[in-house]
Amino acid sequence: MTTMKLHLLPTILLALVLASCGQEESNPSATTQAEAASNTKTEYKPTAIGPDITLDVLERDFGTIWDFESVTTTFPFTNTGTKTLVLSRLQAGCGCTTPVADKTVLQPGESGTITVTFDPKGKANKQDKKVTIFSNSVNNPEIAFWIRSYVNQFVDVKNKFLKLNEMTIGESHSVEFDFFPSDPNFEIITMNGIGKHGQYISGEELDTPQGAPRRIQINVSPNMPWGSFHSQLEVRGKGKTPDGKAMDHKFTVFANGHTYGKIRADKHIMSVGTLRAGGSYNIKNRIYRPDGEPFKILNTAILQPTVSGINVTPIQNLDGSYEIVVSGTLPASHSGPVNAELMIQTDVPGEEVLKFRIAGVVPKR
Repeated sequence: MTTMKLHLLPTILLALVLASCGQEESNPSATTQAEAASNTKTEYKPTAIGPDITLDVLERDFGTIWDFESVTTTFPFTNTGTKTLVLSRLQAGCGCTTPVADKTVLQPGESGTITVTFDPKGKANKQDKKVTIFSNSVNNPEIAFWIRSYVNQFVDVKNKFLKLNEMTIGESHSVEFDFFPSDPNFEIITMNGIGKHGQYISGEELDTPQGAPRRIQINVSPNMPWGSFHSQLEVRGKGKTPDGKAMDHKFTVFANGHTYGKIRADKHIMSVGTLRAGGSYNIKNRIYRPDGEPFKILNTAILQPTVSGINVTPIQNLDGSYEIVVSGTLPASHSGPVNAELMIQTDVPGEEVLKFRIAGVVPKR
């Protein structure tokens, strides 16, 4: 009997070994377990009951850029709520910034992207631009993000808004300004007057001492019209960036003032100020001749009004001057700018037509 047990022992041991190997193969390996864990999706956890918006970032910085190159960036966002998110509009702080969303309707958990382009033309130094997203988000119905940059001007002009002040019909007038091109060899190709009274101005570069800033003089023609004067000088030239890139470049300078002749006025712009919808206004402006000579107002007219009901009445004073009264009542439905041009016809040679701007605003609610 003992002999039989010894005879069966190898068989029993072999069976145990085979059983043990079979058990190891039936268990998942460590690699298989890791793969299973990596394929497990993270459970979506909403931030609000209802639609909600979450931005990945709230700010992008372009760093230092030139004023002649537009730059673009993106702002990813997600509907982290439990209901459909609807973007109603995107509002940029200025016209130089253009935001566009690839989606305006997003389901819970869905993501989209807002692409923002910034045009730095006419800008200088540090620029921070805000974009606001308006949506039906329960937590953030108005959420804002920012783009930032520092703009280097290819041609720097310290003062782009020049004052011509008071000018006299028949007498030439001029104003000067300095400009600082990044390329010392920047070459001016053309200088043209543009804007409402651009045909009455011209530009010329002046000779300056070595080491002094370069300078341009704007000349106003002596036959400029009576009243407010608004012009721009557009300068076109070419040069190279510090890395040697050839550039055609233009910049614009504004030159504004007002012109009188034998006839003068207390105001060259008639402002009705800030008004309410349906409100009334009544403003006056005295027109006179400093030399005391008599003159006549032959006719008046309101041109290109943005609202109806603007009236004008000339009243002659005892001293021969005129009180010009502009009055009216705004439409109850109007909001926004109130603009028109007042034209007055006189019997004074060379000043037969006088024009005044009428300006005001009804704030939008």
